[in-house]
Amino acid sequence: MSLADGKFFIHGYGHLSTGRTWENVYLSGDDDLGLHDVGSTLLFRALPMERLVVNTQFSFEKEHGQALELEVDYAFAEYAFSDKLRLRVGRNQLPLALYSEIYDVGTLQPFNALPQGTYGPTSIGVENYNGLGLTGRINLPGEWMVEYDAYGGFLDQKDPLTQDCDDAEGGLCVIESQMAGGRLALWAPLEGLRFTTSGFVSRNPEEKVQGEHDVLGVLGVGAEYLGESLWLRAEFFNLFAEETQARTGYLEAAYFVTPHWQVAGRVEGSRTWVPNTVSAGAISYLRHREVAVGLNYWFDPHLVFKVSFHNVIGNRFAMPEPTDDLAALLHPKHHTRLVSLGTQFSF
Repeated sequence: MSLADGKFFIHGYGHLSTGRTWENVYLSGDDDLGLHDVGSTLLFRALPMERLVVNTQFSFEKEHGQALELEVDYAFAEYAFSDKLRLRVGRNQLPLALYSEIYDVGTLQPFNALPQGTYGPTSIGVENYNGLGLTGRINLPGEWMVEYDAYGGFLDQKDPLTQDCDDAEGGLCVIESQMAGGRLALWAPLEGLRFTTSGFVSRNPEEKVQGEHDVLGVLGVGAEYLGESLWLRAEFFNLFAEETQARTGYLEAAYFVTPHWQVAGRVEGSRTWVPNTVSAGAISYLRHREVAVGLNYWFDPHLVFKVSFHNVIGNRFAMPEPTDDLAALLHPKHHTRLVSLGTQFSF
């Protein structure tokens, strides 16, 4: 939606999803089929002067059992010195993984939810940061192109709840950490094909002991091909920290059988290592394996209905229902099945 003679734009997208699970709670589903997850986003983009762009994005989200929340996803200014160098200041998109800049835009992804090991409730799945960034594009011989990002500032690190956590969100402890990182993307002459490598290092500003801080690093690679009929994406990430390590990856494919009907499939694995974890139940909370298949109907590129089936082994993201039964929590059922239904739109 273009206003003010092309100097002000309004974009938006939203989603509505529900699901039915067997054995555990996963994504927007439990054993009671109903309204579980709804959200809407508005993005305002202004060009007050030549070379300067101001972006602000607000999201309204309501997950199952929670109240409607308003969040400022992005609020940053970008000044373009040239195509090779642009400066961003404010609350920025974190240029990390393939989906990081289209996190909730459902009309650009084949499933109702993104792979949880990379984009779910982990220290890898961070959507934004507060600080300063540099980005640009450099043309190479043979119609190749490199796109780079370098950034630094603060991000909200998501860690498991601890006893002294001051800020909790969705069962996770949110810690504002200092960070710096970057991404390189290589665009091939074949339209829609790119390869990426990215990562960041973060540090908890509070000292663990005298002169020592908790430090965490994330490093990953990815590749995607987005053609007219075929979509392919694959990513692999490593997380390094003193007290934990994690590896996660997925392969995702989607194909338009007709202009309206699309089939999709995804395989995913995630594993976390924590010292002194010995019980079988506890190990299950550190692992996630998933196979998903989906069928989508696109009315047009801005409106889609999706149905998918997910078969999950492990309890890293598929959790038991809240209960006071300690034995049930210590020995959860490892197998979860989910049928997910949803619709997503954008403009």
